[in-house]
Amino acid sequence: MNDIKFYNVCPAGIESGGPELAHQMCNTLVRLGYKAQMYYIESNMIEPCDVSASARYLKYNTEHAKSMSEVEDESSIVIFNEAATDWIPIINNCHKVLWWMSVDNYIINTQERDLDIIRNQIELHLVQSAYAYHYVTERVGISKDKVMYVSDYIGDIYRIKLPEIQRQNIVLYNPKKGLEALRPIIEKTSWVKWVPLIGLSEEDMTAYMHISKVYIDFGNHPGKDRIPREAAMCGCCVITNKRGSAAYYEDVPIPDRYKFEAENDIDNIQGCIRYICDNFYEAQCDYDEYRRKISREKEIFYEDVKKFAEFFV
Repeated sequence: MNDIKFYNVCPAGIESGGPELAHQMCNTLVRLGYKAQMYYIESNMIEPCDVSASARYLKYNTEHAKSMSEVEDESSIVIFNEAATDWIPIINNCHKVLWWMSVDNYIINTQERDLDIIRNQIELHLVQSAYAYHYVTERVGISKDKVMYVSDYIGDIYRIKLPEIQRQNIVLYNPKKGLEALRPIIEKTSWVKWVPLIGLSEEDMTAYMHISKVYIDFGNHPGKDRIPREAAMCGCCVITNKRGSAAYYEDVPIPDRYKFEAENDIDNIQGCIRYICDNFYEAQCDYDEYRRKISREKEIFYEDVKKFAEFFV
C-alpha cells in the first residue's frame, strides 16, 4: 500500500482535547512522510466540511479533505474516534480504524448501540489509555492483536521549566468536571483559595499553575485527561478520585494517598490538601515519576504513530 492516505475524522469548529489529538496525529503522519489530512464533519452533513482549521490548531499545519469521493478509496485509512461512530457505516470502500480517546463519552452518547458495527467494520483499534485498552479488549471483545496504544502529549507551553517562585495556598480545579463532588470540600476549606480553570488562555493557565500548590480533579476521567498532566508538569500536586483512567496507575502514576475512592470522604480529602500545602516541596517529590512519564509523551507519541502507520504498509 505505497499510496496509502490517512484521514482523521474530526468535528468541525470544536476546540478540545480530542480534536487537538486528531491534529497531532495528522501532523505527525505528515512528518513521517505519509499523506494525511483532516476530515471535518458536522452532524447534519455527509460530505466533509470545507473549512479551515480552528485557530488553536493552525500550528499543526494540516490540510483537510474536501469531498467524500477522495476518501472512499481502497488505499485510504480513515481514523474515526469514539464520538464519530455514527459515521463508520457511512464512509465505505476504505480501511477503518477507531481511536478510543474517551470511553465514558462513547457510552453516554451511544449507550453502546453500535458495538456490532464496531466489531464487524473496524480493522484496528487505537487506545489512548490503559482504561480504554481494558474496555476495548474486555467489554467490546476485541482481540489484543487488533489493539494498539496511541496516546497523546500536552502542549510545549506546559513543558517549559521556569524559575521556581513562591507557591501560594491555591487549589485549581476544572468546574466542568466533578464540580458537585467538590462543592462541600470547597465550603470546608476556606483557608485555601480555589480558582476555577475556565475561560483562560494557555498563558493564563500556566501562570496559575506555576503559583498554585494543588490541582484537584474529581471528574469521570474518560481518558488520560490533559489538565492533570499540564498541572503536574507546571509543578502542582494532583489529587484525583479513582474513576475511569484515574483508577489505573499506568494512566495516572501518582501515590495512592492522593487518590480517593469516595469523593465524600471530606475530612481525609481536606487533610490531604492541608498536607500538601504545609509540606509542598516534600509532597511535590511524590510526583516525580508522573512528571517523568509526561515529559516523554511527545517522543513516545511519535513512535506510536509510526508503528500504527506501518501496520498498513
